[in-house]
Amino acid sequence: MTGDELCKTGINEMDKILGGGIPQGSSVLLAGSSGSGKTILCSEFIFRGASEHDEKGVYICLTEPKAKMIKNLKNFGFYDQKAVDDGDVYFLDMEVAEKLREMLLLNPSTLVRTIVDVVKDRGAKRVVIDSVTAVCNSLDDKAEIRDFIFRLGIELSPLDCTALLISEIPPREYVFSVFGVEEFISDGIVHLSDFERKGNIIRTLQVVKMRGIEHSMNKQVMQITKGGIKLMPLLDKNIPV
Repeated sequence: MTGDELCKTGINEMDKILGGGIPQGSSVLLAGSSGSGKTILCSEFIFRGASEHDEKGVYICLTEPKAKMIKNLKNFGFYDQKAVDDGDVYFLDMEVAEKLREMLLLNPSTLVRTIVDVVKDRGAKRVVIDSVTAVCNSLDDKAEIRDFIFRLGIELSPLDCTALLISEIPPREYVFSVFGVEEFISDGIVHLSDFERKGNIIRTLQVVKMRGIEHSMNKQVMQITKGGIKLMPLLDKNIPV
């Protein structure tokens, strides 16, 4: 797969693990518990796409208001207010997201079409759904969950739009979703976890699955810095003692 067919995350160490990036048009499940860094990683993915690769992004947030999220992101070096003002990075406001929830309850395929229409209207090549767990909770039926994720992937792929689907999971459990079907439909799985070492909590990242490419499955130490996400091999010298 050539570099033109890969969506670079903009997180250098992660792109190296992936052999260059995520295959364009993939739907990737990003699984982690509260505080594991899911929102920051996805936000950096969106902003790096706009600033470094001229790829517009859409962030659909079902968990908190747009203003609160942006306030928290302004502390990071990857945040670019101009990209937001110019529409290169578009946050779907929670009020609009609630309307999407209502659509979902009436007809899951309507939500898929609405997301795809937003992506087309914005000319986006990257989209984040935060979180797919919230969507699945509204569906509460494994067949509908499977159909929603499958249809979303089928609709986004021809647009070369790469999707990160945030999955909220219990802490320190080797599971990737609440309902157990999301990971089988997704093209990739990135698992965020942590462990304790002498009173320190060490965050980790592992690419569990990524269709279409060879990739490392080694766990990486993940640090959240002012500049964004930093990864390094899980070696004793990289772990606080």
